[in-house]
Amino acid sequence: MIPMNRIRWPNVPVDRSPANMTRLVLTLVLGICFIPMGNSEPNSPQDVVVIVHPNSTIDSLSTVGLRAIFGMRNRTWQDGKPITVFVLKDDDPIHTAFTKKVLQTFPYNLRRIWDRRVYSGTGQSPVTVETEEEMREVISVTDNSIGYISRQWLNSDVKAVQLK
Repeated sequence: MIPMNRIRWPNVPVDRSPANMTRLVLTLVLGICFIPMGNSEPNSPQDVVVIVHPNSTIDSLSTVGLRAIFGMRNRTWQDGKPITVFVLKDDDPIHTAFTKKVLQTFPYNLRRIWDRRVYSGTGQSPVTVETEEEMREVISVTDNSIGYISRQWLNSDVKAVQLK
């Protein structure tokens, strides 16, 4: 490795005139103003809500418990009733936010887990719905069901689950 004091830096004159400094400051300020501040998917786990059937006795779930349910390893609730898992399409921004922010994995990993269980004959994949509105509707009418929606779609037809 070459020591920094041995590197010959070119002698480039720097124009420190007030006009040039003003241009430099304006360029920096405008550059900062046009930095993208967000994206189309929810930014925090609080923007995505895990929902269950309104008559469910489930009030809270841990991240580990959610991973087991959505990874199709845990197929029954504590009372022994089978869980019906609903998910959005793989390319849906809410699905991506849910898998990344809440389950702390990537959507393609979740898909790989489901496919492995289906093709090996040891399980099945969750039921896929098209929209958040459809998700809310099927959860509200399907006993022992679980899914997720963005907070803006939450209403009294479904029950929100606290995440531990």
